[in-house]
Amino acid sequence: MNAHTTALLKKTLSALTLASVMALPAAHAAPAVDDATLSSKIQTALQQDQKLVKPEIKVEVQPGGRIHLTGWVHNTDDINEAAYVASQIEGVSSVTTFLRSWTTND
Repeated sequence: MNAHTTALLKKTLSALTLASVMALPAAHAAPAVDDATLSSKIQTALQQDQKLVKPEIKVEVQPGGRIHLTGWVHNTDDINEAAYVASQIEGVSSVTTFLRSWTTND
């Protein structure tokens, strides 16, 4: 693959909505936490994460601790970082991201 094709592919990928699901082992699931508390804990963790550059992420809590992340992040690496950060919060059973990135990882 030549450099032009690689650059085009990166730009195309960053323009698409990237969806991923991170399922966690049952042992990670904690006793039920109310949706508002869980959402607040995730939002705080995302805003405090030093690797994320000005994330604009909406957190939706689904039944059973399933989390949906939507919005915008700086680059495609931040999509994975946001999913990882959310997955580390007690009470989260899975994370699905529908995040878009403003730039590629160049």
